[in-house]
Amino acid sequence: MERRRYLALVIGDKYARSEWVPLGFLAMQMVQERGFTLKSIVVKNFEATAGKRSQQELWRYRALVGGFYVFKHEYIFVFRKR
Repeated sequence: MERRRYLALVIGDKYARSEWVPLGFLAMQMVQERGFTLKSIVVKNFEATAGKRSQQELWRYRALVGGFYVFKHEYIFVFRKR
């Protein structure tokens, strides 16, 4: 990537083996180590999306039975190449 250009990264976290894994912040650190400066973090909340609007209890049930967590946000990281 050319210098002084921007990079946007959209990423969420995950839940594995009964443990929260902060993929967003791990990815942020990896990108910074590769010569990018963090300019902004936007947290995108999608709790009331059209696909899940009327099925909140169904998703909660699936999460409890399946042993996973339903995340209701993603991160948008904006970087600039040094």
